[in-house]
Amino acid sequence: MILEQFPEVRSLSSSEKLLFVSELWNDLEEHPSEVPVSREILAELDRRMDHFKQHPEEFTTWEAVKQRILGSAA
Repeated sequence: MILEQFPEVRSLSSSEKLLFVSELWNDLEEHPSEVPVSREILAELDRRMDHFKQHPEEFTTWEAVKQRILGSAA
């Protein structure tokens, strides 16, 4: 377990742990090509894209969703 390698993390408060996780996440976002993606996730993404291509009428664009939520204020 990773915490065994970094025992000082256990001594952080809950707030500090959340900040730590947030900083780790932000670091991962800066280097997306370095984040491993499993075959299962890639297969699921392919399956979803195929479904989208075969049934585009089942989906709503972000613009339409935003308009529905925000109405004329957008």
